[in-house]
Amino acid sequence: MRTVYIMVEGPTEEEFVNNSISHYLKDFGIVNAVPIPLETSPGFYGGDVTFARYQNNANNLLVSDPNGIVTSLIDYYELRKDFPGYAAAMAMADKNASVTHVEQEVYNAIGNDRLIPYIQLHEFEGILFSDIKGFNYIVRADIGKAQYVINHFPNPEMINDGQATAPSKRLKGIIPKYKKTFHGPLIALDNGMAPVLAKCPRFKNWIDTIILKATTP
Repeated sequence: MRTVYIMVEGPTEEEFVNNSISHYLKDFGIVNAVPIPLETSPGFYGGDVTFARYQNNANNLLVSDPNGIVTSLIDYYELRKDFPGYAAAMAMADKNASVTHVEQEVYNAIGNDRLIPYIQLHEFEGILFSDIKGFNYIVRADIGKAQYVINHFPNPEMINDGQATAPSKRLKGIIPKYKKTFHGPLIALDNGMAPVLAKCPRFKNWIDTIILKATTP
């Protein structure tokens, strides 16, 4: 069975891979799903990933394991302008088409069939709004506000990218002293993968693609 390497922005996404995605993939016989944190600078992680760093890590992984599948879990929100296809993507009104365009250009730039260049629309925090369950365990969380967002966006991936209304910004208004690296993985773990796969079509397509590639000889 092929190993799946998932390049991630930081510790929040790393925990999500370890605690949620990897366990789900094991049901399909994929026992090795390994998160690979991308350094933003030597020894530091967490957003602001340059394409050069993305490309270098992807190429190194593809070479080091000739049978492995390499993919990514990075945010489209505040994506660096040096990613291929960025300018054309910004001119597109349809956000799904926009992020898909960048993914395709990343694939073309690296040029390897074992690469799945997934970019989360708009950001990882959006998928936390797939269910209210995880919020119920957060002390002093404003459940009413969380439920409003969930009801207002049946597809959590479409929660917008405004400076004040992006998923991460909404969470700061719902959870006092919100801390991404603590609250994010906790909510995701309590929600489970089922509601994310049911409500987030791009995310589901990504997971389905991983399963298909990793289980195909």
